[in-house]
Amino acid sequence: MIGLRNSHDRRGGIASAAAVVVLGLTLTACSGTTPQTTSAVESPTVTATATGTVQPGPTEPIPTVTADPLTPTKPTPRPSATPSATPTTPAPTPTDPGSVAGACERTLPAYPALERGATAPAVRSLQCFLNDADYGPVAVDGVYGAQTRAAVTKVESTFEGPAPKPGRIDAGMWVLLISRSLGDGTLKVGSKGADVVTLQRALRAAGGTITVDGDFGSETKKVVKRFQQANRIGDDGVVGDETLFLLKMGATIG
Repeated sequence: MIGLRNSHDRRGGIASAAAVVVLGLTLTACSGTTPQTTSAVESPTVTATATGTVQPGPTEPIPTVTADPLTPTKPTPRPSATPSATPTTPAPTPTDPGSVAGACERTLPAYPALERGATAPAVRSLQCFLNDADYGPVAVDGVYGAQTRAAVTKVESTFEGPAPKPGRIDAGMWVLLISRSLGDGTLKVGSKGADVVTLQRALRAAGGTITVDGDFGSETKKVVKRFQQANRIGDDGVVGDETLFLLKMGATIG
């Protein structure tokens, strides 16, 4: 009997539970509500207004992008309305040996001794010869001033010993400066040209009486022989290496 009673009680409990479940389902169906599921991430909501405009709900902020500043450009200069000046030929510099027309007269009746401070046509010739021999530039102004003295000092610095009379332009200095423009070729009777002119100038400065015409004739040969005899190198009247060397060293007739 005890076993039958227990079985009956168990069946009654199951029936009661089933009735509760059916009742719950019936109530849910009648209420018309759907159980909501809670999510950890809420979706943005959109609210519709009466005018039909859709307003977005709260969303994450939109990142702002900042553009690089524009590099300013240099304005293009406009051409000036003022007409440009007419170009002029620059004036020659005072150190140009040809800056004074007719300043470089290299052939003189005689080549006198000069001291610092001298002002004479011969000083212009001296300045021209200094420029010719690359001891300048020296302004050809006819004044034996500081610039001319500096060029003469350069010449004196090439001597083996000290200058006998510093700054003085004597016959030997004239011959040396004039002869620096001579070439290395042999000169003799029949030779003509610029080298003969230079030779004749140098022989005149050395103390000879000679015409400067660029023609190596009998007169020039005679003076060459005198120069050779004074310096004891023979007297053939031909200007070869030895005679050229002595002229360029400033030798004179005496």
